[in-house]
Amino acid sequence: MNNDVAQWDWIDFNPEEWADEFVRILKPTGNLFIFTSYNQLGRWYNCLDHKFDTSNFMIWHKTNPAPKIFKAGFLNSCEMIFTCWNKKHTWNFISQKEMHNFIESPICMRPERLSNPKHPAQKPIAILKKMIEIASNEGDIIFDPFMGVGSTGVAALSLGRKFIGVEKEQNYFDAAKQRIERMVAMKEKNIDVDYVSEDMHCSQSFFELDSFFGKGSDMSNLCGQIGTGLQPIIKWAGGKEKELKYILPNLPRFTRYYEPFVGGGSVFTAVEAREYYINDLSTELIALYRDIANSNQHFFEYADEMEKTWYNAKMFFESSQCLIDYYRNFRNLEISLKELKELLRQFCIDNEQNINNIFSGKLNTYVQPLLEEMESNLMRKMSRMRVLEEKKHILPDEDLGDNIQTAIKSAVYMTFRKMYNDERISQDNPELHCALFFFIRNYSYSGMFRYNDKGEFNVPYGGIGYNAKSMKKKLEYYHSKTLLEHLSNTQIFNLDFEDFMQNAGLNEDDFIFLDPPYDSEFSTYAKNEFTREDQKRLATFLLHHCPAKWMMIIKNTDFIYQLYNKEGINIRTFDKEYLVSFMNRNDKKVTHLLITNY
Repeated sequence: MNNDVAQWDWIDFNPEEWADEFVRILKPTGNLFIFTSYNQLGRWYNCLDHKFDTSNFMIWHKTNPAPKIFKAGFLNSCEMIFTCWNKKHTWNFISQKEMHNFIESPICMRPERLSNPKHPAQKPIAILKKMIEIASNEGDIIFDPFMGVGSTGVAALSLGRKFIGVEKEQNYFDAAKQRIERMVAMKEKNIDVDYVSEDMHCSQSFFELDSFFGKGSDMSNLCGQIGTGLQPIIKWAGGKEKELKYILPNLPRFTRYYEPFVGGGSVFTAVEAREYYINDLSTELIALYRDIANSNQHFFEYADEMEKTWYNAKMFFESSQCLIDYYRNFRNLEISLKELKELLRQFCIDNEQNINNIFSGKLNTYVQPLLEEMESNLMRKMSRMRVLEEKKHILPDEDLGDNIQTAIKSAVYMTFRKMYNDERISQDNPELHCALFFFIRNYSYSGMFRYNDKGEFNVPYGGIGYNAKSMKKKLEYYHSKTLLEHLSNTQIFNLDFEDFMQNAGLNEDDFIFLDPPYDSEFSTYAKNEFTREDQKRLATFLLHHCPAKWMMIIKNTDFIYQLYNKEGINIRTFDKEYLVSFMNRNDKKVTHLLITNY
């Protein structure tokens, strides 16, 4: 109802007393931003304009200002930001649009706004980041002499700047210190963050963590919220690596971690706990987890041979430059399609031994399909290249080479795919089959895993962008001490989710993260249907029989929302863009729900 929102509004603040100190500490490349009211703007101008080469002002338009009961004047929807700089200052504008002295955003609201302590002038992170990004560089120092609850520090650290903050009110200082320490911990763990994860000390309604932490808690001993910095085990459709910025800041405190649909393990590997219990219905996926956890020698030997085979395919391409000449002759109409086919057939016959030698070590005994795949993939690729050139433009020489290398590597991939679909290998040599599963997960188109009506995996090779991919770093990661220590505290199961959770011995100190198959018409998971009856089974257990805290991320549909829109259940949304739409069965943009019982 008036401007007296806090004790400092009773103080006669004199800009003149501060101007010289600002000038003294500011570097020549520095910028000065002062949030102020309209009735102080002139005073700031009078005492600072003559001390700097340039002064100006910005307008922060608040899209959700406090309403007025009577329509007798303007809303207080704008706040002035007085700015000063010298000729050598830092200015990182990219476009004319960015140079507008007008910023628009809501005022700081839940879940970003702190509830305890509640600071009446808490600024939104988005506004502060915008100013810091355009007016400083990575590694620069951002100084806030009236730090409040530390929003400037959170914004600065998230952008790779250094920060110095001063605050005389103890309760605000404590809140700022805690928020900034959590941001430092997240950055040290290489956790990608946005405003949600930057503000880890948030409102009681959903993101409140105080009830689990308490003031002055030792952050290093807490489970869950900081993150381990470990990578996922494997690329997996619907993996939640990008959603960690929403997940980690909203985890409760817990002792044991459970995940009934572990998938690629984005969350499992990122979360700190004393004990882990993971489960998945995919027998192949769980076999991979167990082989890694047990450092299965035979699995790693096969995987290493596949990595060598991939390198050998590249070497074979580099020694087979005549293939580019064949295509040029075909493109220039010097030979017909029939003659090209005969040339490629003869090339494969003449190079049979070299082609077979692409398969390294003990894999060489499975080389029989490779010769046939080499001929057919080269022919198919060259035919498509000619069609593409007729429709668009002549491919440069570099692109010719990339396409032909793709055909050679596709032949290797297709041979491994045939081996993967061979039931004899899956039954008689589980370590080889697991290595094939690992290889295909890395090189199939967009990491997708789909099966035809015969139950055979049928996703093609990823294409040119996958030619330079390597499994070497991933295999080194599987041998790493940090991952193996993580897995040493983990029990691994291959059960129906309900059997897994009912027999888990859950209690109120445990936490369950759930990323179930989505409610859609295309709901096959690991060769198994996941129906709406399964969704109901899951909801029934969580809502009525689960003593542990739990969080679920799932695509929003009316059916799912109605299942969980119950008393005591918190539901929030976020948007996610899929990069690939497989046969038009995924919406490019969907709204996801983040559901918790705490």
